[in-house]
Amino acid sequence: MVAPQLIAVSPPGSGTPLLARITTALGYIPQGTMSALADDGGDRGPGPGEVYPLLAAAHGSDGAAGLLHDRRHEGMERLQEAYEAAVGALWRVWWQRLGQPVTAASPVRPSLTERLARTPDAELLRLLPGHGCWYLTGLRLDTLDGGLLRHWAETGRPPLIYHHRDIRDRIITTIEHLSRPDGQVGTLPDHLVYRDILATLPTMDAKITLALTDPDFPGIQEARRCQWLARHPAVRVIRHEDLVGPALGGTAEAREQAVTTLLAVTGHSTSDRVALPPPPDSGTAATLAVGVWRTHFTPAHQRLLDRYHSDLACPLPLPPGPAVPAESPSSGREAPAPYEPARLGVPAP
Repeated sequence: MVAPQLIAVSPPGSGTPLLARITTALGYIPQGTMSALADDGGDRGPGPGEVYPLLAAAHGSDGAAGLLHDRRHEGMERLQEAYEAAVGALWRVWWQRLGQPVTAASPVRPSLTERLARTPDAELLRLLPGHGCWYLTGLRLDTLDGGLLRHWAETGRPPLIYHHRDIRDRIITTIEHLSRPDGQVGTLPDHLVYRDILATLPTMDAKITLALTDPDFPGIQEARRCQWLARHPAVRVIRHEDLVGPALGGTAEAREQAVTTLLAVTGHSTSDRVALPPPPDSGTAATLAVGVWRTHFTPAHQRLLDRYHSDLACPLPLPPGPAVPAESPSSGREAPAPYEPARLGVPAP
C-alpha cells in the first residue's frame, strides 16, 4: 500500500532538491522546506472523502454538515473558505507536532488550531489531505511531539527518510547557496541571518572557517541532533552520493539501489520506476556533484573539521581525485584567517 504521507529529513546542503524531484514524480507534493518546489498548476482540490472529516474535526459534525448542505453560491464560498482555513490550521498543528518552529503571527484562527491540536496522532495523519512529503532540515527528539514519536515507534507510519551527505560538501553547498548574488536564499530565518554574516567575509577560506567554527552555522546542529536517524533500524537512510548517479560522481548501481529503497519505503512497486526522472547530467548545478569540497578545503580546514566535527565526518567513498592539498608556502592558497575562529571564541588551529 502506498504511504499517503512521508517525512524526509535532509539537513541544509544535502542536495535536497534532487530527492524532491523523485518524491514529486512518485506523486508526493513537496511540503515544509521544499514547498517552494510544488507545482502551482493542476488540480490541488481535495480528494474523495477528505472534506467532511477535516471540517468535522475543525468545526464539529453539525458545523461541517451545515457547510456541506448549503448549496447557495454564498454557501459554496463559505465552504471553500472554511476548508482552506481548516487545512491551514491542520498544517500548523502538524508542523508543531514535528517539533518545527512556527511564527507567532499567523492568519490561522486560534480556535481552529486549539481544536485540531486535541486530535489523536493517528487521526491527525488521516486528516492530512492528498499525498505529501514533508521536508525538514532536522528532527530533534527533544522537540518532536512525544505522542507522535510513540505512534511512529509502534506503527512505522509515516515512513521516515534520512537524507544526508558528506559534511564537507554540505558546507560548501550551503555557503554557495547563502552567497547567491541575487540574494534569493529562501525564508528560513537562520539562512537570512547567515546570508548577511557571510557577506562580510572576503574569501571562501574565511567562510569555510566560519562554518567549521560557528556552532550555529546552518546544518551543523541539525546534523548533530539527527544522528539517531542514521542509527534507527526503521529509518531509511538515503545518501546523496548514492542518488546522484555517474555524471556527478556517483555510480549507476548505487543510484539503482537508492531508488529501490525509496520505492520500497513509500510502498510503490518497481514498475513505478519508469515515472521517475533520469539521474542528473553533467550540466546540473555543480554543487550537487560529489566531492565539491576538494576545490576549497585546505589542510587547516581539515584540521578544524577533525577537531570540532569528527562525529559528523562519516566515511564515504569518493571518486578518484586529488586529496586535500598539502600546505605549502608557495601553494598560493590563502590559509583561514586566525581572527575568524578567534572572534567566535574558538582557538585558532
